[in-house]
Amino acid sequence: MAPSRDSHKVKLGLLGSGVVGEAIQEFIFNGYLPGKLAVDLEIVKIYTPHPAQKSRYSTHRALFTTDPEEVTDHPEIDIVVEVLGSQDESHLALFRDYIIRALQKGKAVVTSDKAVLARFGREIREAARQYHQELRFEACVGGGIPIIRALTEGFAAEEPEAIYGIVNGTCNYILSEMEKGGSSYEQALKEAQDRGYAETNPKADTSGMDAEAKLILLAAVTFGLHVKPGVIWRKGIEEISPIDFLYAGRKGACTIKQLAVARKADDAIEALVAPVLVPRDHFLATINGPTNAIFFKGRRSQETFVSLSRTRALKGKVGSQGSLPEGRDWNYVFVGPGAGGGPTAVAILGDVCELAQGRGRRLPGPPSLVAPGGLAVQSQDKICSRFYLRFIVEDQPGIVGDICQILGGRGINVSEIWQLHHSQDELKGLAQRYRLTEKAGQILPFAITLEKSSVGQVQEALATIHQRDFVVAHPIWLPIWGLE
Repeated sequence: MAPSRDSHKVKLGLLGSGVVGEAIQEFIFNGYLPGKLAVDLEIVKIYTPHPAQKSRYSTHRALFTTDPEEVTDHPEIDIVVEVLGSQDESHLALFRDYIIRALQKGKAVVTSDKAVLARFGREIREAARQYHQELRFEACVGGGIPIIRALTEGFAAEEPEAIYGIVNGTCNYILSEMEKGGSSYEQALKEAQDRGYAETNPKADTSGMDAEAKLILLAAVTFGLHVKPGVIWRKGIEEISPIDFLYAGRKGACTIKQLAVARKADDAIEALVAPVLVPRDHFLATINGPTNAIFFKGRRSQETFVSLSRTRALKGKVGSQGSLPEGRDWNYVFVGPGAGGGPTAVAILGDVCELAQGRGRRLPGPPSLVAPGGLAVQSQDKICSRFYLRFIVEDQPGIVGDICQILGGRGINVSEIWQLHHSQDELKGLAQRYRLTEKAGQILPFAITLEKSSVGQVQEALATIHQRDFVVAHPIWLPIWGLE
């Protein structure tokens, strides 16, 4: 970071003045930081395409500009904060150019733009190294949760086994409302939009694109694994219906959460974003609304604990070896607000203050599909899990036997068959959701759970099942949570 002309201040330039940008301005203009962190921050320039629409324009007009280069090239600016935010591909390439130009001009960069880093992280990291500048992105994942800092610094002595959790507050809110109130997907989405938890165009959230970008960054920091969007197996939440919560809850003692997961599986790393059946006794099942929760599973702390416990047991200081917690999941969990201007601004300003205090941080290694140690991304069709399949069929004899035969032909073992008694209202709701011509009394919903199978096996079997004339709606299939 280039030194400021005024040694008593660190000067910032903002690229973006939306929800997050304005929250940063509130923190700094209201003087919330200096007394607590001994850092004196000054905003020198703010880029936004429409400055007259911004709340601070009338009182700080001279700070605003419609030219981004007045921020990236400003001679007094020490740190450029990029909070433009967009899912449009053409915008992402432009924002990448802004970030790289700022690095070229000798500025440190703090960004909350996970979509830009997920697509162009390689170029941006190489530019940061080339120009010897700092790049920070704490706010890209988990809102106000300091997960990137924990992974890069706090867990330096750990050997990672998995990073997983709820990283999209919009999807978590929608699924929570569907379970709590029996709302349809469309109703829950509308409420999320009315409350400001979902965008007018919610596709980036509901399709899993947003969570995918965050998982790409988490996998890079955790495992040194760098992939681009499209490599990770991704399923959206749009196909979920209230009936799935009925089956998950009444028959499976589970709820449904959208999870982002990267975990070691033999000599590969499985990575996925999908709605998942989560057992009620798992902590993730209790995370509702727009909250995020991220778990880190490490090997070394568990092995060290078990090793020390064995030593003490041999010395007679604890109980027998059989009482040691060898099967315990050794997880660290981070919970907090995953979205919103305030929490995201807090994460950004945390990075800014670290930079202002001269604290550097190692960037993730060179981009590759193979992490250090030879761990590669598991191909999507080989990812293994137990699965939940939900069908809607015409009520006729022999259907379950036919489906089980098809599954068996793909080497898939059935675990359980779940069937509930459904009210006419529930059946009518299903018929309307799927725009079925069959009357409510003619359709039969039921679910089948599978023993551990691969995504490829399940997809092949469902492609065949879907061709049967008794299937009236595309089958829903979801993983059932487990780290086994």
